[in-house]
Amino acid sequence: MKQTLTACLAILFMLCLTADGLAQKKQMTWTSSSEQAKSYARKGASHMMNIEFAQAYHNFGLALEADSNFTVVLTLMSFLTNGETKKKFAERAIASAVGKTAGEQLFVKLATPGNKQADNQKTWADLYNMFPDGGFIGFYYVLTRPTPAEQFTAAEEYVKKFPESAPIHNILGYMYLQEKKDNEKAKQHFEKYIALYPDGCNPYDSFGEYYFILGDMDNAEKYYKMALEKYPFNTSSIEKMKEIATAKSKAKSDK
Repeated sequence: MKQTLTACLAILFMLCLTADGLAQKKQMTWTSSSEQAKSYARKGASHMMNIEFAQAYHNFGLALEADSNFTVVLTLMSFLTNGETKKKFAERAIASAVGKTAGEQLFVKLATPGNKQADNQKTWADLYNMFPDGGFIGFYYVLTRPTPAEQFTAAEEYVKKFPESAPIHNILGYMYLQEKKDNEKAKQHFEKYIALYPDGCNPYDSFGEYYFILGDMDNAEKYYKMALEKYPFNTSSIEKMKEIATAKSKAKSDK
């Protein structure tokens, strides 16, 4: 009886291991020799998804200081730069991918010089098919669908899978505002965006733009100011504040 029980427990243990393996999420490996580099890369990726490119660039730079051969980060830096700098990051990314995972070797194709939009759309789709559980890849899969209708469908699927992902609510906010012409739904998503990412500057910048587009300059100014409190160098908010100030000055002079 004791041997039978031991055998049953052993079988149960093996079944649990098998179930864990089957349930393992399909996410792309971000190979790095440095845990610190990985930490900076995660922060940079979060900023990038939130359209906070200056902060993304800063964190990716720190990641590369810790691991200069970090393929994913080198590829992402090629997205954020221009000219010779972009070219050098692309070259480094492609060279660094040798011997890395199949996912990273596919990902680095995004840095290929001369890529057309259709090439990158296909690569993001291939990455998404390989790694459907990756939040970062899934997000850019949404953004790179060829048509607004496809983007909206992909965004709706993404938010079901990642309901607490802040940046997807930013994307849905703009989709409802600009494509669906549903201002109330747009507002709900922008409010959710702020609730999920209260310390970022872009949620407030986006809500400011929501009000700016609707012509509510008082609320637009309020949220642009809040964005600048979070990050004083946010160019979008600075430029819009200038536009609002000019419009207010003109309105006074016209009276």
